Amino acid sequence: MKKLLLIFVVILIIAGLSFAGGKKEAAPAGEAQKGTAEPAKKTVTLTVALMSADIPEATQKFLDAFSQAYPNIKVDYVDVGNSVEEYLQPKAAAGVMPDFFSINGGSFGGDLVDKGIIADISGTDAAKNTIDSVKPQFTSAGGKLFGIAGGVSSSLIYYNKDLFDKLGVKPAENWEDFLVLCETIKKAGYTPLIITPADGTISNTAFSHGFANNVAPKEPDYVNKIRMGTLNLNTPEFAEVYNMVKVLYDKGYTQEGALSTEYLTGNNMYVQGKAAMHFAGTWLAGTLLNTDFNTEVFMAPWNKKGTKKIPIVATETGWGVAEGPHKAEAILLLNWLNGPGFTMYQNPRKCIPHLKKVEGNVILAQEIVGFLDELYKYDKTAGLWFVYLLAPVMPFTYKFYQELLLG
Repeated sequence: MKKLLLIFVVILIIAGLSFAGGKKEAAPAGEAQKGTAEPAKKTVTLTVALMSADIPEATQKFLDAFSQAYPNIKVDYVDVGNSVEEYLQPKAAAGVMPDFFSINGGSFGGDLVDKGIIADISGTDAAKNTIDSVKPQFTSAGGKLFGIAGGVSSSLIYYNKDLFDKLGVKPAENWEDFLVLCETIKKAGYTPLIITPADGTISNTAFSHGFANNVAPKEPDYVNKIRMGTLNLNTPEFAEVYNMVKVLYDKGYTQEGALSTEYLTGNNMYVQGKAAMHFAGTWLAGTLLNTDFNTEVFMAPWNKKGTKKIPIVATETGWGVAEGPHKAEAILLLNWLNGPGFTMYQNPRKCIPHLKKVEGNVILAQEIVGFLDELYKYDKTAGLWFVYLLAPVMPFTYKFYQELLLG
């Protein structure tokens, strides 16, 4: 476990994030954040909104376990779907934020905490037990910590190793060779690749890797330029972020009905063996590696021939707490989920932990461990889309894919 945590930290250093060494012991998991009101002794109901479509049963299980640990706290839980920002924006505008919720790193949460809509959770046990290198993405311009990362993440290509062996093909190392690979698979009568342009998950994959390998190399200060509104996106490099998907679609390398394929549908199609490859996140390892055929992974070859890949290193969607009457109870859930309840969340997903100290046994897929070893070799990386894009434009990233593919 120590070796793996060291790898995670090194990866995040490569990504340009800061890490302060030294292990700090977390305070008792049941304590609320210092300076907040004591949790109510009477029965209260927490409204909880989580991005949990990939593990609905596990989510209900750990929420039930939390209620058993704190019998006076009931949970009213809803799945937010596949876009945290689209779910939370109208809630924030109407002043009806859930008590506890999924949230991404980036400007959206930063704006909410600086406006006093959600809580600064920097003093919580969960924050103290989180490795420092994943905190910047969840820190506002005003220096407030608005979320705890759900893990360290990347996105990659899952592939049917048995089918690859049958066809005598191997993972590609660049974009041009990837097109040749897809053509070979298509000619053999199989669907090469699953994409999900019907929701924001394509932004975790094609958009993020397209931006990293086409735009970021020429615009190393792209994060600040986006925030300042000075990044020129009327360029061939940005057009290529979208054109790469259009090429795959036009050549028939994607699944039938790709335009209407959403997150869960795409995952299920791959598990059912309906395509040779699936472009998805490391956080789905628990689902996509559990197939009747041998599944392995490789780094998305979105780099042009003769150039080195720029892979994605980021945080997963995390958790935040609203400013409101149930803030203390919501912080109890935050601390519990990042303490004794963490493995109930992590093990079904086999995601990469963000914690300095994990209570219980962490289960990591060996395929993902191998991917991390490979990722360690790269000196340049980029983040996922939601870390640097502004909230109002996020929905347009995948809606434009749909419009483009429709012509």
